[in-house]
Amino acid sequence: MKQKLTFLLFLSWCCLTATFLLGCTQNNTATGTTGTNATAKKETVVYLVRHAEKDTSDPKNEDPNLTPAGQQRAEALKTLLAQEPVAALYATKYVRTRQTLQPIAQSKSLPIATYEAHNFKGLAQTIKEKHPGQTVVVAGHSNTLLPLVEALGGKKPFAEITDAQYDYLFKLTLESGQETRVEVLQVGEANVAPVK
Repeated sequence: MKQKLTFLLFLSWCCLTATFLLGCTQNNTATGTTGTNATAKKETVVYLVRHAEKDTSDPKNEDPNLTPAGQQRAEALKTLLAQEPVAALYATKYVRTRQTLQPIAQSKSLPIATYEAHNFKGLAQTIKEKHPGQTVVVAGHSNTLLPLVEALGGKKPFAEITDAQYDYLFKLTLESGQETRVEVLQVGEANVAPVK
């Protein structure tokens, strides 16, 4: 009799434990969280790059192609970001910005979306809504990159990008509730300022 009672108590304890564990699993599944992933935070990473060197041989051409040096810099950008999980590419309507991203687009089989060059807030909103937790690369212009840094919640690392500077690459890390982190990187060879 004593053994039977002990067995029944043990069986009841097993049932209660199993019910408790099953309930915890269902709660985690319902809220979309499991184990250590429950505390993981998703960061959105945005790389901002100016188009590479453009052909200035024809002053009347407002939409020139990249020079050979510019094509090399575009290839350098592809190499630099080869291991990054790039999910989206954005360029302005100009040939030079699209050509800057073309090597990445080909290597990762991604389309290049077009955005309005001076619609800083609009692009920032699009990135936040369409690409949370993803990596995005944006090609812009010397007078649009720093305003984009600010539109994405970052602080400008310096006052301006001159017309002769093509080697800056800005990495912005966006995380909910945190200030946007801005890192200044270099893509390709360092620029040599033109002699005046």
